[in-house]
Amino acid sequence: MCLFTAREATQFFRSYEITCDEDLVRKWLIEANFVEPHSSISEEHAWAFNDWLRQQGTSYEKGINEKIKIERLIFEVQQLEKENEKLRNEKLELELRLGISPFD
Repeated sequence: MCLFTAREATQFFRSYEITCDEDLVRKWLIEANFVEPHSSISEEHAWAFNDWLRQQGTSYEKGINEKIKIERLIFEVQQLEKENEKLRNEKLELELRLGISPFD
């Protein structure tokens, strides 16, 4: 349980340029399940919230089942394969422009 409100936390996080809304912060406060009360919000909370926020929608999100985790990992691998192919093509194009043989 914490002594600061979701509104106060939202304003504090925004001062650190963390994009969030009150509902999202409220969800974090519930999921974070603070053990000891805090009289005011601190930079440590901003770091913890930011870490939590980065995990939302990924395979690292806490509380998701194995099926969802695997689906998200498969999607991530597919995206990385596309990015890898794009970078390979860009590299080849640059090598050709510079006159570098792709077999050197």
